[in-house]
Amino acid sequence: MSPPSTSHQLGPTSEVDIGHGHGHGHWGHSYRVDDAEHDDLAHEPMLGPLSEVGRNSFDVEANNSPHGSAISLINHDPPKAAAAAAAVGSSPRPSHPSLYNQDTFPLSRTTTLVSWGAWSRDQAGKQSQDFSDPFLPQNSVPAHDLWVLPEPPADPFLVSFGPDDPRHPFNWSLMKKWTIVIVVCSAAVCVTVASSIQASTYTNLIDEFGIPRIEAVAGVSLYVLGFGIGALFLGPLSEFYGRSIIYLVSFALFTIFNIPIATAQNMGILLFFRLVTGLCGAGFLSVAGGTVSDLFRPGTTDLPTAIYTLAPLSGPCLGPILGGYLNQNVTWRATFYLIIGWSAVECVLLWFLVPETFLPMVLKSEAKRQRAQTGEAAWRAPAEMSERKVSDVFPGALWVPIRMMMVEKMALALDVWTSLILGIIYLFFNAIPFTFRTLYNFNLGETGLAFFALGLGMVIGTATQPLFIRGIRDKAVMAGGKAPPEARLPVGMAGAVLAPLGLLWFALSSFSKMPWIMPMIGTLIFGVGSVYIFTCVFGFLVATYPKYAASAMAGNTLLRCVWAAGFPLFANPLYQALGPEGATGLLAGLTALLAPIPFILARIGPRLRAQSEYAS
Repeated sequence: MSPPSTSHQLGPTSEVDIGHGHGHGHWGHSYRVDDAEHDDLAHEPMLGPLSEVGRNSFDVEANNSPHGSAISLINHDPPKAAAAAAAVGSSPRPSHPSLYNQDTFPLSRTTTLVSWGAWSRDQAGKQSQDFSDPFLPQNSVPAHDLWVLPEPPADPFLVSFGPDDPRHPFNWSLMKKWTIVIVVCSAAVCVTVASSIQASTYTNLIDEFGIPRIEAVAGVSLYVLGFGIGALFLGPLSEFYGRSIIYLVSFALFTIFNIPIATAQNMGILLFFRLVTGLCGAGFLSVAGGTVSDLFRPGTTDLPTAIYTLAPLSGPCLGPILGGYLNQNVTWRATFYLIIGWSAVECVLLWFLVPETFLPMVLKSEAKRQRAQTGEAAWRAPAEMSERKVSDVFPGALWVPIRMMMVEKMALALDVWTSLILGIIYLFFNAIPFTFRTLYNFNLGETGLAFFALGLGMVIGTATQPLFIRGIRDKAVMAGGKAPPEARLPVGMAGAVLAPLGLLWFALSSFSKMPWIMPMIGTLIFGVGSVYIFTCVFGFLVATYPKYAASAMAGNTLLRCVWAAGFPLFANPLYQALGPEGATGLLAGLTALLAPIPFILARIGPRLRAQSEYAS
């Protein structure tokens, strides 16, 4: 810690002799006060208690820079300076609010004590200043100018945006912001549709390649596993290169690598590129949330976040609907040609309609534009001044999400909760076809339509979000502007009740004597509850760990995708052994075991946050 120095005050006719100019360094150590020569500040009549500093406690340092000149008093005797600081604190005069090792005063008429009077240079080249001012009483200087250090001069070539600057993403038009959100969400739907659309190809793949069913199911599991792994890498990359380039590159690769899948002549090639396309598509799970926060000011992100949350959840429900009739009437390859065409369209939309939204990268682009227009190479953005490299960030970006799950009870509980819900959603890609084919003799196309109720429930869950957002805003007003993380738990409490209730409904109505609409109502209720749970968890994690929000979300994504990758592998054996009613009843019991999580956090969340090393 730097030793403190004291503030000072000179008389009305004092001069400060700073010797001859030699650049940056010590310019001399003499002071003239009322025409008397002294080698320290101890004899200055206006210093009062500061006379206890003693002799030779300070040196004068002069600084010349493009922004002007300044003098500095350098403290060479910390104990004496500390004693003087204590004396000043007990005197009637105001003391400086913070003590530094070095006080620097610019030579201008607009700031502190040395601002009054005119600086002059004598024949020997010495600079001096007369501190007398006809508009001020003798021996007095305004306290606010005397005791407050000036702000360092701003760099005129450093690019920055004011709060109302139209170039700032916060100030873009609503039309532009919502266009970006819609395009990004549609791309997220595309990559998640690709995750589940293969569930409709199992029978055709088994027939064509002569493989066991579990190998066909592995295509879905590897794709979802790629989501989890890719999210750990693409998120940090977006902080260095921006969101737009990550979207464009990852989606272009996603489109290209789906071609070998559509044309695969053996199952090995198909499985390998399913993993690769999952890695490429992960950008819309790890980066799109950052795009929403780039565009909307804090306190206004609830609705766009709810809509973005719906996109990756509704996509898996849409996949079997699209793939069912394609596989029934055309071929399994047509399902992947559909994905290739859709993703190509998304690439075009991303190129033309989604500009860079990450503020450091926006400032960097503006600096490049200024250099090109003005020819002045000094223009620069803050990101261009940073010495950080991607390699410096990756170790922390990979380790912190895992460590948070190890040491943060709240993060681990919420991650396990969402992992179970997403695992059940992906398990349904086997469970729903098994149930409706076994009990109601649905064909492949009709089985795909059975997912419609689950997707509708998710839409209803998103549409009812404003009911909870109103409560969050009300708590924010009561808290003085920012709602506590616990304000986001009520929506999770509703989901904690609805999710197991929907599964229980599905289990109790999975009998051939019950009309087919009854199990679908159960999936609809579960869909509403799942959206509520995800909205609650995402909002709570970001609000609880604002400085580590990216790591908290990356850990959540990794664990969710690992669970979602594993659940489809044992879905068919589970339902064949226990039947639809027994297997789904087991899932309802598991979700009921985790239902108390939001209620417990509502009671002990503040205490856990106070003990956390990551929570704000």
